[in-house]
Amino acid sequence: MANVNNILLMVSMIIFFGYIAEWIFEKKGVPDTLFLIFLGFLLGPNVLGYVQPEALGALAPLFTTFTLLFLLFNGALSIDLKSLAEGIGSGISIGISIFFISSLAAAGIFYLMTLDVMTSLMLGFALGGISSAFIIPVISQLQLKKKLYSILTLESALTDVISIVFAITVIDLKILNVIEIDSVLSKIASQFSIAAVVAILAGYVWIFIEKKAIGDKNYIMTIAHVMLVYFITEFLKGSGAIAALFFGIVLNNSSKLIFFGQRIMHPRKKIEKSKKENKDDVVSMRERMFYTEIAFFLKTFFFVYIGLLLNVRNLKAVAVGTAIAFSLMLLRNFSFLLTKKFEKQERLLINALFARGIAPAAIILAAVERGVPIDSGIVDIVYFVITATIILSSVKVFIYKIKVKKLAEEKAVANIEAQKVAGKVGSFLAGIGGFFRKKRTVSAADEGSGKHIPDHDETQS
Repeated sequence: MANVNNILLMVSMIIFFGYIAEWIFEKKGVPDTLFLIFLGFLLGPNVLGYVQPEALGALAPLFTTFTLLFLLFNGALSIDLKSLAEGIGSGISIGISIFFISSLAAAGIFYLMTLDVMTSLMLGFALGGISSAFIIPVISQLQLKKKLYSILTLESALTDVISIVFAITVIDLKILNVIEIDSVLSKIASQFSIAAVVAILAGYVWIFIEKKAIGDKNYIMTIAHVMLVYFITEFLKGSGAIAALFFGIVLNNSSKLIFFGQRIMHPRKKIEKSKKENKDDVVSMRERMFYTEIAFFLKTFFFVYIGLLLNVRNLKAVAVGTAIAFSLMLLRNFSFLLTKKFEKQERLLINALFARGIAPAAIILAAVERGVPIDSGIVDIVYFVITATIILSSVKVFIYKIKVKKLAEEKAVANIEAQKVAGKVGSFLAGIGGFFRKKRTVSAADEGSGKHIPDHDETQS
C-alpha cells in the first residue's frame, strides 16, 4: 500500500503543480511546459530518481497515442468551417515547406555523425514536423484569431502525419532496398482520404445518436467514440490522428452540417437556417469545459514524461541534440517568407512554434519493432531534441507574449495621443465655429434693428 499511496500523492502533486504552472503562464506569460519538463527532470533518474522511464515502458505508447488523438479532437472543437477554409492553404504550405527543409537539415547533421544515408533520412523525417501535443495546448491558452488557430492546428496535425509516413517509408526502404516515390505520395493521399471519409460518416452518425438517443451529458461516450474512430481509421490504413481532428471539426460545426445535410436530402424543400445560433450544436459549453479539463490532465503528464526522458549524462547526445534543436529553430525563420501577408504578431507566433513531440518517439519505436538497429545514443539524441525544442519554443512564446503586450501598450498610447490631438483640434474648430456664429448673430441683430451699437470708447465718453 505504501507504493500505491506514494503514487497517488505524486499524481496529486503533479496536478496541483500543473495548475500553478498554467496560472503563471496566464498571469506572467512564462509557458507552463517549461515548469512541467523541469518537474519531470527532477523526478527522473537524473536528479531524485523517483520515477524510472523504463517502469513506464508498457504504458507510455498507449498514453502518448491517446494524448495525441484527444488533443487533436479537443483542438478541433475550436475550428469552424470558415476559418478551416481560410487557413487550410496556409497551413499546408507552411507545414510542408518547413517540414522538408528541417528534415534535410537534421538528416545532414546525423549523416555527419557517420550514420548511413537511410538512417539519417529516417531520423531527419522523424524530427521534421512540429508537435500537435505542444502546439494545441499552447495556442488554446492564447487569444488568437480563428484563422490563425486553424492554420497552426492544421500544420501540426499535417506534419505529425507526413513525418510518420515518410520515416516509416524510409524504414521499409532500408529493409527492402526499394524506392517508389509514387507509393509514398499515394500512401499520404490514402491516409488523409480514409481519415476524412471515416470522420465525416462517424460524425454524422454521432450527431444523430446524441440528438435522438443519449442527449448531451454522456461526454465519456463521445470520448469512446473518438477512440473507435481512431481504431477504424487505423485498421483501414488511414491516419487515426487526422480522423480525430476531422471528427472534432464535424462535431463543432454540427448545426451547419445538419443544415447542409437537410438541403442535400430535400433539395426541393425550402429549409431556413435556425435564427438561434448554435441551436443544433451537439457539443455544449459544459461538455467543452469537460474536454478542456481532460486535455489539461493529459498535457500536464505528457510534458512531465518528456522531462523524465531527458538524459544529460550523455554529453554527446546533449551536444548533437542542442545543435539540431538550434538548427530547427533557425530554419523556422523561413516561415517569415511564407507569411508576408499576415499581421506582425501572427508572424511572430508562427515563427515561435517549432517544438517536436510524439511523432519522433513513435518512429523510434516503429523502427525497433521492424528490426532496424537503433543505438541508445541516437535515442538519447532524439529525446534531447524533443526536450530542447520544447524549451526553446516555450522561451520564444514567452518573448512573443512580451512583444505583443508591448505592441498593445504602444497602440493604446498612440490611440490616447490621437484622441488628445483630435480633442484639441475639435476644441479649436468648435471655438472658431462659435466665434463666427457669434459674429453672424451680432451682425444679424444690428441689421434687424437698424441701430448703431456704440463701441467701448463712445460709451465711456
